[in-house]
Formats: sequence, C-alpha cells, structure tokens
Amino acid sequence: MALKQEIYKSLEKVVGSENISEDPVILDSYAWRSGLAAGAYKFAPRWEAILFPQNTREVQAIVKLCNAYKIQFRASSTGWGPMNDPAGPGVVKLDLRRLNRILEINEKNMYAVVEPYVISAQLQAELMKRGFYANLTGAGAQCSALPLAAHENIGHLGQAASCGERNQLALEWVTPEGEIVRFGSLASAEEWFCGDGPGPSLRGVIRGPITPLGGLGVFTKAAMKIYHWPGPAAFPIEGVSPHYAPSEIPDNFMIRYYSFPSLENRAEAIRKVGESEIAFELMGFATSMVSANMATSNPEDLAILEQINKAVIGPGFQIIIVGNSQNDFIYKKNVLDQIVKEYKGQSLALLEDPKIGGSLMWRCIRITASIRETMRAAGTFGGVVGGTDTAELMWKYVQNTLQFKADIAQKGLILNDGGGAFVQTFEHGHYGHAELLLRYSVNPETAMAIGNFMEKTSMVALNKHFAVPHQVFGTSSNNLFGPHSSNYHHWLKKIKQTFDPNEAAESAHVYISGKE
Repeated sequence: MALKQEIYKSLEKVVGSENISEDPVILDSYAWRSGLAAGAYKFAPRWEAILFPQNTREVQAIVKLCNAYKIQFRASSTGWGPMNDPAGPGVVKLDLRRLNRILEINEKNMYAVVEPYVISAQLQAELMKRGFYANLTGAGAQCSALPLAAHENIGHLGQAASCGERNQLALEWVTPEGEIVRFGSLASAEEWFCGDGPGPSLRGVIRGPITPLGGLGVFTKAAMKIYHWPGPAAFPIEGVSPHYAPSEIPDNFMIRYYSFPSLENRAEAIRKVGESEIAFELMGFATSMVSANMATSNPEDLAILEQINKAVIGPGFQIIIVGNSQNDFIYKKNVLDQIVKEYKGQSLALLEDPKIGGSLMWRCIRITASIRETMRAAGTFGGVVGGTDTAELMWKYVQNTLQFKADIAQKGLILNDGGGAFVQTFEHGHYGHAELLLRYSVNPETAMAIGNFMEKTSMVALNKHFAVPHQVFGTSSNNLFGPHSSNYHHWLKKIKQTFDPNEAAESAHVYISGKE
C-alpha cells in the first residue's frame, strides 16, 4: 500500500525531497532478511517510505504527522536483526543516520553525549585518545553507541564497565505523540551528568534491562558514563582487515583462555575472578566462539575449532588483564594464576602466542569479534537464545538448557561445537548473562528444530523461574511471562496506552500493544 500523496508531500516538506523515498528498490534494500530470520522468504513487508531526519525537530514533526494521519513509524539507527521489520502496511521508517554527532566528551565528569548514528568504533577511538573507554554493545563496533539503541546493551567490556542500563545518564526523547522530553539533569540544569530527578524518574519507563527497540518513540540524544582507559591512545595495529594484528601487546596487558574440567569449576573460577576484581574483560566463550573470532575464513574457522577442541579439557573462559601500573598488573596476574590453579584450569597455548592473542585481544576490546561469531561457520549463521539475571540463576539456566542444544546437534541440524554455552558476568559478578550460540545452514528442518529449541528454553526460564529471556518479544510473549514476573505486562500496557494512545510507534514485534 503506497502512501497517499498528501501524506508523502507533508513528510517531504519536513525532511526535503532528497531525504525521503518510496522507490521499491530502496524499500527492498531495507526489507531484506538473512539467516533464520528469513524463514520461507528473503524479504519482510516493505516500509511505506524511508525518511532521513537530520535533527530532533524533524523527528518530532514526522511523529506528529504520523499521529495526525493515523500511520505508524519505527526509528532505528545502525540496526542488526529482524527487530526492525514493520508489522504490515502503513508504517514508515525513520533512518537516523544523519543524527551522527558526538556532542560532548566531558573528561572532568566522565561522560560522553552522542546521537544515535555515532557508532561504537567512532566513539571508542575518540575516547581512547583522551584516556577513556565506554561500555559498547556486544553486537559490534559497527553498531550505535547510544546507550538506548541496543537491546540489552551488554558487551565484552561489561565486567569492568557494566551494561547499558547502568551507564545511561541524561537523554532526549521524542515520545510517540511527538512531545520532546528531556530526562534528569538535562531537564533541570541543561547538563548531562545524571539520568534521574529531580523528583520521580522516568528512566524506568523507557528502559529496564532492555529497551523498547523503537516501540516507544525515538531517542535522539543520550549521555553515558565513561571509564579510565590505561592503554595507548591508539592500539599498534598492522595489516588490513581481516588480516590485521597488533605489532605488539601493550605493556601491562594480557589475554588468556582457560578451560576447566567441569561447568562447576568454571563457575567457581569466574566467581573468584569477580570477587577479586582483577579482570578488565571476562567472556565465558564456547570454543566455537573463540575459533570464529580468530579465523579469517570459514575453512580456517573449522580448522581452528578442531585444534582448540583437542586442546581444552572442558568449558572455559577468555580473560583480559589490564594493569594501571606494572605492580598492579603483576598483582592481578598472580591472583589469576592462583584461581586457575585452585580450580584445575589449563591455559590454551594458542592464545599465548602474542600475535594470535594480541589480534584476538584487540577484536574483543574494539568489539569487532561479534560479527565473526554470528555470521560464520562453513556458511552458516549464528543465533542466540539467552536469559539474563543474577549470576547464580545464569549458571542454573545453562545447566537446564544445554541438553536441548546437544539434541539438535546430534541430529546434524546445527554445527556440533561440543555443546558449549556462552556465559558472562558484569560488574565483577553482580550480574549474569547466558547464551546458547547455534551455528546452522538455513533450511526448513533446521528452522523448525531451532524454533522448538527456543520454545523449550523459554519454557525452562518460565517454569523454573530463572528470568524473562531476552528473546521475549511482542504482546503474546510478554503476556505469557508477565504473570510470572510481578505482572510487568500490565505496566508495559499502561505505559504504552499513556504515551502512545494512537499506537503511532509500531511495536508489534518487540514491545506490547496498548489495545490488546
């Protein structure tokens, strides 16, 4: 269904003729799907039009027109995955790529302010020049650095730099009705240092552990905490992607992968690492994730995976130690050695090679590794199923769901990577995240098996009260989990009804409808 010319012309007046399109070729470029998300077809329904607003006022004008004409909108910045698909006809897309400025890096008060299309690599490079770094979404350096743009906004740096909900400060929000709301200190003092008050805070309305993913308006500016970076202003990288590596590992930096004889030993070792607060980064990678992050091609990936699987003694974790001084580094390394010894861990010799280890270290600090994990393995695509809560629940969730992955691997429907699970802790163990990464070739049988797998893992989380998994999207799923979790679905519905009475912000895939 094409937009009526009256509507199209009204939107065109806001952004200019060069910043709006209903050309089918352009629309199809936004509708293309990949991997399991493609299902039986490669294209999602087309958007009615693509718009490129330049600033908050243009976003506001578009949103108000959508309300007036009874059409829907969905905004996104860099985007990754099926969550940006429209629910059907009558939806326009706001592509926020023109909102691409780093507005401020405040070194004294340690925060950065960005627009949605500032990507993580861009922000991290500017921060490191100044002796800082920030938590970045684990989806990769090519994704938005806005602390509300990502789903959970968790990533490789979460052990020392926490996650999105803990780092978000003041922000600017265009509500689904087109009102501009400024949160926290931005509203009262025109400063960005705090996301709450004065008075009751609205931060919990627009994000908890996860964000509404475009289902509740548009976030046009946001501030985040930044942290001290003890490394060089620029990493000493040589070569051209994908064949690049540091010429040397910086002083007081170290990366290792340790495997353990059991899940219990690994869990206790991670717990002790957290208690001692020695890790800059800790990722409980399955071996298939390590090989994918290291390799530069599919055949190399599978060869490295075979090599690693022969060398490890069980589940493991990858750790980066960073010292603020030589003495600090030596202390952290000695503590790590003692923990590994206590829980019978074994270092993977492959990562002790400075060239190999250094290359992997940089990919995981800059977060260029994730796209290798999820877009590779003999032509397959990786999918995740996970739950996030306390670290203790995370361990139990993994133990209760690993067999489901092993079952479909034994049938040859996914890559048999030893049945590994990915676990991660944040803030030195105060928070946990788990994923079961699957590698597969897209075909109907595999798609059905993975659909059943996701349902089973969700039911484990539901019936055993682990957490609300982060694959719970949309009204029906939230209505299923809500009664088991303080009836949160009622509050989501009330929030939607209050801020979006016209259902202008399309939310069918991700949030919850105020009408159902």
